[in-house]
Amino acid sequence: MKIVCFMLKLVLKILLLPVAFLLRFLCFIWNLLMQLSLWVLSPVMLFVLGCGIYSVVRASWTDVFLLTLIEMGLFAAAVGAGGIMELMEQLCERVEDVLTI
Repeated sequence: MKIVCFMLKLVLKILLLPVAFLLRFLCFIWNLLMQLSLWVLSPVMLFVLGCGIYSVVRASWTDVFLLTLIEMGLFAAAVGAGGIMELMEQLCERVEDVLTI
């Protein structure tokens, strides 16, 4: 019985090894793309914030509303990318934990 369990665990580890490599590669690529996109996204967010402050001073409330929606969308995109990155890292860690057992 122990030999059967050992063989099943060995087969599971052999099947999960390519999945672990693929997940780790995807985590690396996603992290790289997230860092590069935030280098582009952060100046755009600052520009939209500045335009929003200028619109408040001018009391152009329709523009303030639209710029606030744009700012919230950009912020949601940045937070969502971070959340996806965290979920991918947790998935990678779980697969690696299965491989080390």
